[in-house]
Amino acid sequence: MKEAVILAGGVGKRLKPLTEHRPKPLIPVAGKPCIDYVIKSLVAADFKRVIITTGYLSDKVIKSIADGTQFGAHILYSFEEVPVGTAGAVKKVEGFLNGTFVVASGDVLADVDIKELYEFHKKKKAMATMALTRVDDPTEFGIVGVAKDGRVTRFKEKPKKEEAFSNLINAGIYILEPEVLDLIPSNQMFDFAKNVFPAMLEKGKPIYGKLIKGLWRDIGRPQDLLSASLDVVRRSGGKVSLPGVRMSGPVMIGKNTIIEKGVRIVGPAYIGNDSYVSRGSVIERSCLYDSVFVDRGTVVRDSIVLGGSRISWQSEVDSSVVSQGCNIEEDVKILRSVIGDNMGVKIHSRLEDANISPPNGHESS
Repeated sequence: MKEAVILAGGVGKRLKPLTEHRPKPLIPVAGKPCIDYVIKSLVAADFKRVIITTGYLSDKVIKSIADGTQFGAHILYSFEEVPVGTAGAVKKVEGFLNGTFVVASGDVLADVDIKELYEFHKKKKAMATMALTRVDDPTEFGIVGVAKDGRVTRFKEKPKKEEAFSNLINAGIYILEPEVLDLIPSNQMFDFAKNVFPAMLEKGKPIYGKLIKGLWRDIGRPQDLLSASLDVVRRSGGKVSLPGVRMSGPVMIGKNTIIEKGVRIVGPAYIGNDSYVSRGSVIERSCLYDSVFVDRGTVVRDSIVLGGSRISWQSEVDSSVVSQGCNIEEDVKILRSVIGDNMGVKIHSRLEDANISPPNGHESS
């Protein structure tokens, strides 16, 4: 059984307050925790023995994934009391790694072809092969220069615009030989991108990069999370027809959800299980998760509303994220804002460019 390590110990600071009570790998993307896509990609490539490195809110990660039976995987856990970086976390579990293995990030959307990456790695007789993907703006990522045969020639972490020699970035998925672990010191902060791969390049070790096939998206910021979710809907959703409901574009609708006549839905859009969308409402390019209630005359546009939240009469949520268990009262306008778990927003309120979480983690209104 081939082995993989999923790095799932990060705090997700840029996503707060969404990550106040949930670890970033469990942030939902079109109805599934982000890490689920990674696990399924690994299992599809026959990497079924998976070690998940955890730290922040590790109990929630373990409860969600358990032993991996639902994925057809055998899952173990490694807990990091003190973070030691991406490479340091893998060094801690080297006793469980017996041959060529995969390292993947559990906090990006990665529904990708790992088998093809593995076969490329073996064909090139590489010591390390990194998955690459193209982005429009490489300044927030680690960019990679490769020769025609795929051999990595240079790196640059988070380049300035004028320093960007490529729009190929490190996608955080690696195929590695056990020898790579010899380059990683024990119990020290050590990263693959910052330390291991530059050292390999300097020593002339065979390190390759390959453009990966499939769907990959960073979800580091709330707007990235919406983009990733809508990408999944574009790929997996379809045309849906309901009596008296105007629909366009790809849509995904869960079980036991009621959408009244007179609703307009503009896809890509996702609506989860057990939700209710009342007449006169408009849902545009948005994701509503399980047990969400949308009252009459409400507009949700370019936004995410997490499970159990209520958006009341004549309210508008635009380019925002409303977290789990929130109560948005009547005639509220929310623009470019993030509302933390279990918050209440009072009638006639106006919020713009706000980031609101309960003080000391307690419910607030």
